[in-house]
Amino acid sequence: MLREKGQRFSKIRREMALVVLEIRRHFNADDVFRELRRRNVRGAHLATVYRTLPLLVQAGIIQPALFSSGERTFYETSFERPHHDHLICTGCGLVVEFELEAIERLQHDVARCHGFELTRHFHELLGECGSCRSASP
Repeated sequence: MLREKGQRFSKIRREMALVVLEIRRHFNADDVFRELRRRNVRGAHLATVYRTLPLLVQAGIIQPALFSSGERTFYETSFERPHHDHLICTGCGLVVEFELEAIERLQHDVARCHGFELTRHFHELLGECGSCRSASP
């Protein structure tokens, strides 16, 4: 995909792709940068990570996630992973991934009723997990 867009497929970009494919949790640019440094990838700079993440999104390797988390952009691996949605605890930040066909059907029904055809969506449900609720007075 990079070559088709006239861009280089450098060693750093290759290492970044490998890193994000191995991460089994939600991550941000700083997480990727730290892992590149841990692996002693020469020439890895935070600016390179920030420039490369959108390219990995375009390639379908990762996707943005956890939009309601605030000012930081988080990502997750999307390559060969089924679509899923998120429950997010506003107390401790716990993230639970879930799949529910009924929600998927309802979203498509709502879109169709309004003349839309869904191409993708991001679904986040915010609340408090059981541990946070039991800790509250």
